Amino acid sequence: MSGEASDAEIQEFLARAGAREFCARTATNSRAGARPGRGCARERRSARPPQAEETLVRVVPSFQHDVLRFVTGNYGPFEPQEPCEVPLWLACLLRKRKMCTVEAPPWLRTEALEQTRDAETKDRDAFQALPAHYVEVAALLLECAGDDLAAACGAATVSKLRECLADVEAARVAKVREGMLAVARQACADETTFSVKMNGASAMEITTVRGQLLAALDAFYATRPRGGGGAKRRAAAGGAAPARTLKRFK
Repeated sequence: MSGEASDAEIQEFLARAGAREFCARTATNSRAGARPGRGCARERRSARPPQAEETLVRVVPSFQHDVLRFVTGNYGPFEPQEPCEVPLWLACLLRKRKMCTVEAPPWLRTEALEQTRDAETKDRDAFQALPAHYVEVAALLLECAGDDLAAACGAATVSKLRECLADVEAARVAKVREGMLAVARQACADETTFSVKMNGASAMEITTVRGQLLAALDAFYATRPRGGGGAKRRAAAGGAAPARTLKRFK
């Protein structure tokens, strides 16, 4: 579609976009304890995390329209070939209707992904700067505009771009695994872990490791000796130290 969209097309799109946003909001409310409408059940089952879909991306519209007003904010006005920022969910809707093209985020370009992968491999103590929801955002962008993004990102095919992204994810997952092993070693050495530093980790990576890490710590603390202070301090003191209460922070 090019030029100015017809009133009927705009009205139909607004109806779909409004229903889409309503379902996302009610799904969020349902997790907080509110009861959502039945009509949004299918949308909730397939929805990504709402925070990821609210990420702003740049699009180049092929239609003309005034500002679109939603609960989360106002976006537009839209002019043909004039880039503007919209939420990710709205960009996907527009792209599926062929009403815009999506610009590739700088971090998703092939060269940037390769640099991030190399940096993740060299620096084993910190995560490189990436959006908090980069996994979900990349998945949605490649799903709705994969061909456009592959060319813009300097990749020969969408599969090549996915491979570069998978390399980055693998390097970061390996770093998370090493951190979990370090915590396990501390627990085995009768040392208490008060906190785990994961600065720069994405929401998906934190969610993946949270349950497993807490379960592992519970198992270690349940089977560890009840003496306090650790073996080294007991040896230095010349005997067993009195029992103490373990303090844990979640």
